[in-house]
Amino acid sequence: LKSTLYAVSGGLALLVLVALALVLFVDANVYRPRLEAAASETLGMEVSFGGRLGIGFFPGLRLTLEDVHIHNRGTELASAREARLGIDLLPLLQKKVRIGSIALKHPRISIERGLDGRFNVEKPGAAGGMLPAVNWANLTLLDGMLLYTDKQSGGGFEAVNCTLNARRLRLTQAKSQDILKHLSFTAQLACGEIRTKDFTLSGLQLSATGKNGVFDLKPVLMRVFGAQGSGDIQADVAGAVPHYRVRYILAQFPVEEFFKILSPQKVAEGSMDFSVNLAMQGKSLNKMKQTMAGQIS
Repeated sequence: LKSTLYAVSGGLALLVLVALALVLFVDANVYRPRLEAAASETLGMEVSFGGRLGIGFFPGLRLTLEDVHIHNRGTELASAREARLGIDLLPLLQKKVRIGSIALKHPRISIERGLDGRFNVEKPGAAGGMLPAVNWANLTLLDGMLLYTDKQSGGGFEAVNCTLNARRLRLTQAKSQDILKHLSFTAQLACGEIRTKDFTLSGLQLSATGKNGVFDLKPVLMRVFGAQGSGDIQADVAGAVPHYRVRYILAQFPVEEFFKILSPQKVAEGSMDFSVNLAMQGKSLNKMKQTMAGQIS
């Protein structure tokens, strides 16, 4: 037992010395082109780091990247003021790099659906391509922004002041179109505001779990028309046709705030209770509308 403890202690001490040597003597900026090329090849997109690169230790080995940009299909898909990658130490002894955690500060993500129905996150000419397996302990986004634009329908939204903490994020090797069927995670999401062209939601908070193509969002809390509402959402995409269920209750909201969307003139005032319990299915918004069933009160 003593010999085993001595061996383990010696191995840990060696890892500490190696990490200290990396911090003190290695200039990470020398490897910038290789890091950019490796990241670009992994994602199948153009990845660049405009700022400083650094290596740190305690706790664990950390790689810090500043001013990160990801481009795909001629547009900027995502950027972050700073990205921190937590690298597991033991796999390094076997010359393997395994990312244990990713933290993004002030990320900006822009997702767009073009007139051809394709999303800007899709790899060019790689429809049906295989995605590599992913196993991350933690994914954190701090003070982020998400923009979504649908050029087909003319809709979209902007979510600001968003924080995401996802744990046990795993993706088994799968085709790109089947990514949701092979993704599992546990996450908490909060956004200060979500703006559309018609109205603004505020104070969004939700917990989410996903496994085997079934995703549960509950509770979903947010303020709509000046009142606090709550509900839950389930999406089942495991089968050939996705199924959805939405339940939401918004109590005692000022009805005049709702009618402002329809007409600038004041047509009603007072308080209203609203509840919805709907089920729907389909791969497009039109199909979901056609199959919608349930109760709205």
